[in-house]
Amino acid sequence: MKTDGKMRRGFRVHSKRVGSIRPGIEALERRELQAALGSAVVLDSLSTLDSQGVTVEYDVLNADHGQPFELGIYRSSDDRFDAGDQTVATLMVGGPGTPARDDLGAAPLAEGHHRLTLALLGGLPPTPEQPYVLAVADPSRALSGGAEGENTVAFRKYTIGVLTHGGFQTMSWKDRGAPWALQMAKSLQAQGYDAVIPYNWVAESRTPGAAAKQGPRVARLVELAANQAPAGEPVDVHFIGHSEGTVVNSVAIRYLEKNEPESLARGFMKATLLDPHAANNNAPGGRQYSVSKGLIGDLARWIMDGYQKKAKDPLPVVWDNVDAADVYYQRTPISAAKGSNNGIYNLWGQVPVPVQGDTPVRYYNLTGVGISHTGYVNVVDWYQVHVVPTLGENSPFTDPSLLSGEPAPGSDATQVRTPTFQGTAAPGTRLSLRAAPRASSQPIVLGDVVADADGKWSLTSRPLPDGRYHVRAKGVAVADPKWPRVLVIPKTTIGTITVDAH
Repeated sequence: MKTDGKMRRGFRVHSKRVGSIRPGIEALERRELQAALGSAVVLDSLSTLDSQGVTVEYDVLNADHGQPFELGIYRSSDDRFDAGDQTVATLMVGGPGTPARDDLGAAPLAEGHHRLTLALLGGLPPTPEQPYVLAVADPSRALSGGAEGENTVAFRKYTIGVLTHGGFQTMSWKDRGAPWALQMAKSLQAQGYDAVIPYNWVAESRTPGAAAKQGPRVARLVELAANQAPAGEPVDVHFIGHSEGTVVNSVAIRYLEKNEPESLARGFMKATLLDPHAANNNAPGGRQYSVSKGLIGDLARWIMDGYQKKAKDPLPVVWDNVDAADVYYQRTPISAAKGSNNGIYNLWGQVPVPVQGDTPVRYYNLTGVGISHTGYVNVVDWYQVHVVPTLGENSPFTDPSLLSGEPAPGSDATQVRTPTFQGTAAPGTRLSLRAAPRASSQPIVLGDVVADADGKWSLTSRPLPDGRYHVRAKGVAVADPKWPRVLVIPKTTIGTITVDAH
């Protein structure tokens, strides 16, 4: 399949070498070249059925040369293999631990044509800055320049982002949509997403029961966007919803499960739930909000319960057509939730989220002073600052605050009264380290530090008396240079140290 290199309704379509060798002179020349080089294997094509694995087709040209060969699967920014490509998996075809028979029932190194399907741990999640998936025969030789004409095949994935706001939005936003969704849409496009849908249902967001009705509409928009990708290419979808927006996305995902286009079936579906909250009084865990004390708090509770009784939203569900899901939530008391609804109430994330099937779900608890559902420092803003910048390369994200640390080598048990600590955080994060002596509950401030442009930090503490200390860090990061507010990072354990300077 060839493309014209032009924009096609929100997708950036690039000219590229196809995943399978074109018939005719080009294919013949490649086979002759490989045979002349003494190579026994020629890769023909690479594809995926569900983004949980890949299918590679190849030819063994000479069974006498049919020794086990290394096959590498990579993510890349283009369809050319180089040292900067990200390794997904490597294996020795025909070696120990590989299938004794290929998909066609033949021994994988027998002379002739082969088709081999390989499962990939974690699948092929959205990686918009590296949209190409490559299969490379003998990658070490290819990198060293030992193979003339790379023995490489590839296909391209396309990525759609869906951003869905929650209920009770400001009516002045009804024409353009929620500001956070518009801002995040630009960020996702900068990360390499081919199309982003900031779904706007502000005008209906105050109507009880309106959330579920949006689901089929969102699904249709996703289908329309997916149809703009070149035929036969897999399309990934990343749903990001906040609060009642997770209900909208859940219904849309269920709809797509029943009416899934082939391009989406071949792609990877990811769901991100930001403080999921259905307008439903029967959500697990009872009332999932915090209200202020007194008459005003009682009135707020009465109004919320009444609205949720009318709405009866379906609970957001992680359906079995979702390949991976992340849930970010908080349960901050209203007394600690800055700027949340004039200090009257703060909604909480309704967790755990029901799961159909065996989809892996990761939970990140952001509960902490200042972090709220919709206040000055809310879950959406936190996600925008700490997670969105990692989405382009699908960077590992294991710590919800992007704050980690440990005692520097030799500092966990030290004869020096000023131990050193080091770690990583979001660039520009201001950190404060404190140590709690075992014999006292009063922490000692060790010092402050700012993470550098690469996210690295190192701090040598103030002098400490002998003793054993439990060290923790907390920090703040600028939410946006244009906004006069910061994001509070939940406290993170750095480690335990023993100081014995005698």
